[in-house]
Amino acid sequence: MTVPPAAPALSAAERQAAQTLLAEAWGERGEIRAAEALADRRHVFRLHAGPGRSAVLKRRDGQDGGGFGAELAALAYLNAMPEPIAPRLLGADAGAGILLMEDLGRGGSLAGSLLAGDRTRAEAGLAAYARALASLPAWSMRRPAELAGLRARHAPGAALGPGWLDAIEAGGEAFLSVAGRLGLAAGGAAAEISGLQAMLGGAGYLGLVHGDACPDNVRLLDGSCRIFDFETSGWGPVVLDAAYLLAPFPSCWCFARLPEAAAAPAIAAYRAGLQDAGIVLGPDWDAATAAALIGWIIARGRGIAAALEEDREWGTTTMRPRLLAWLRTFLDTAGRAGVLPRLQALAGGMHDRLAARWPRTVIPDYPALAGPGSAPLSLPDWWQPDG
Repeated sequence: MTVPPAAPALSAAERQAAQTLLAEAWGERGEIRAAEALADRRHVFRLHAGPGRSAVLKRRDGQDGGGFGAELAALAYLNAMPEPIAPRLLGADAGAGILLMEDLGRGGSLAGSLLAGDRTRAEAGLAAYARALASLPAWSMRRPAELAGLRARHAPGAALGPGWLDAIEAGGEAFLSVAGRLGLAAGGAAAEISGLQAMLGGAGYLGLVHGDACPDNVRLLDGSCRIFDFETSGWGPVVLDAAYLLAPFPSCWCFARLPEAAAAPAIAAYRAGLQDAGIVLGPDWDAATAAALIGWIIARGRGIAAALEEDREWGTTTMRPRLLAWLRTFLDTAGRAGVLPRLQALAGGMHDRLAARWPRTVIPDYPALAGPGSAPLSLPDWWQPDG
């Protein structure tokens, strides 16, 4: 039997459009010699255009829900930063459905540092990651109009805010339904859920939110950190990114416990980054953080309902350990801030009943941060350590 040749990574139209964009960006014509798919993503490629010349191409995914336009707008917006945090946007062709960005190379990620590094490397990576996250609001908070214009151009009709806000609103009913199934009274919790959006904004802590700041969506280079994959980005409460270090990592496959000894210096680095930009965080920041932490749990309402029946694999673990960890973090944070008493009571009851219902559920530790007696973490077969 004759095996048909493999389909090319790029269509002829995509290849031609990419070469035109690269010629405009680099000031000279070059030929794309190879297109290498990145990781397991079928819409992201590293383009090789000769010795020392490469770029990353991202094509519009037919099921991206507007993510292509959101990312194009965010990259165009961030191109104006003096010190780049995102990959530089090299060009885009909306008709061909592609954008080209700077190739950040094959360096290490925070995921690699946590999963396959040592404690020193992991803690340095967390601090660099925190500083990079802080640089987004430090630069963007005073520049809302520019992003709004770019979103209107590249993602017309799409909501300006990050997807988390809609997910929190949509998840409330399922979250309260889970509480009912566990025999918990939810009196007053619905009203507090309705007020989360206002709490998240705090005293105007609004800026560009990445929305999916996972440890493998960053590149660590010489002590600094660059962030990519802005498909879920938008203008909104920046605490949604900052609290990734506390939850931890509510949208990420590479989840494990993040000990306070490792998280606290990174959180301090984030706050210092904002303070250096003249942004002072008041007591309402702690309230907003608590709102973000419970918001992510509420946004996962349907997933929590499914986990009551079956706990499916998700990267390094399953939903149940995540949920217990996130509930505990919210309870600690909201208790210190003295906010959301109804949701505190509901989350506390949910935590205790689920822990009793799932007695064998353990929260794993990142290998780089594990100590004696730490719960082991299972690495997915597809994951390979990076540089």
